[in-house]
Amino acid sequence: MLSKSLAIRPNFKIVLPSVAGDLRLTGWDREEVSAKTDGDVLDLVLDGEVVTVSCDDDLILNVPRAAAVQVDHAEGDVETRLLTGPLSFGVVDGDLSVREGGTLSLGTVEGDLNVRGGNGDISGTRLEGDVSLRDVKGNASLDSVAGDLFVRAVTGNLLARVEDDVVMYLELQDGTAVDISSEGDILLHLPAKANASLSLQADDPDNIAVKVPGAKISGENPQAVVLGEGGSAAIRLKAEGDIVVTSESKEWESAAEFDFGGNWPLPGDFSERINRTVERAARQAEAAARRAEQQVRQHGRRFAFNWGPGRGVPTPPTEPVSDEERMAILKMLQDKKISAADAETLLAALEGGN
Repeated sequence: MLSKSLAIRPNFKIVLPSVAGDLRLTGWDREEVSAKTDGDVLDLVLDGEVVTVSCDDDLILNVPRAAAVQVDHAEGDVETRLLTGPLSFGVVDGDLSVREGGTLSLGTVEGDLNVRGGNGDISGTRLEGDVSLRDVKGNASLDSVAGDLFVRAVTGNLLARVEDDVVMYLELQDGTAVDISSEGDILLHLPAKANASLSLQADDPDNIAVKVPGAKISGENPQAVVLGEGGSAAIRLKAEGDIVVTSESKEWESAAEFDFGGNWPLPGDFSERINRTVERAARQAEAAARRAEQQVRQHGRRFAFNWGPGRGVPTPPTEPVSDEERMAILKMLQDKKISAADAETLLAALEGGN
């Protein structure tokens, strides 16, 4: 293993143009840069107040806590700890884990991003995996998150554009601004006595649910919600799927459908768990669809659907079922306008002839 060190001042900047493997970066109290690698190349070059570190393999690097660190390209996974100075990454090809950091600036992260603890703002341009932020005292602005977003105890403003689901557990401060857009579902958990003004917009207004005591709701889509005295905290949520705002602990626990619970960082098989859940639900829906189609063909009856409030069982008319109506039933299941349970209700009605 190659090992080199260099004495510097705490306010010097550390630049890594390229790391060919994994990077472990740790802040310490010494006025020194220490580097280790299993590769064949390791260079520390001091130019004024800038130290350039070069290597051709995995790298273990210790730097003064307050030093500014710039990583242009990391080809593997990156783990940082105890760095209070500004930290920036151009491109990370693997996962990025940040513990007890300062200001964080991100270009592209191809894997998952996990930030736990720290004082400073977070900005990200293109985040291709899941993102988890916890116990961050600062603002977070994420231009593009291709996976799921999980937030707990971020005290500043929060702006994010997310392609999958969003789960947030927030303690709002006066003046906090939250603006989230999601192509999936959004679950927001707030304290029962939260003071905030919310604007909630979903593709289907029926997919918006607010379960906070004393919430004042007006409008349909977007839905205006005032919690407590309103206050200066402003939240805007826009989703293509469901939006749930709740103070109930059971609602938060129901996020165990994704089963990340209180475990941070996310488990390594997290994506696998989601896929298994989705596949299981799809198989159940398909099976229900097949049974429904079989029963419709067997009984040859036309049904008028009434899935409104109360979800009463369908009322059977007398005309034969057409191919178009069979397709309508299957399409309702496919589009999730009725659930597998609804399909079972339909089956029961068909089988009973009433």
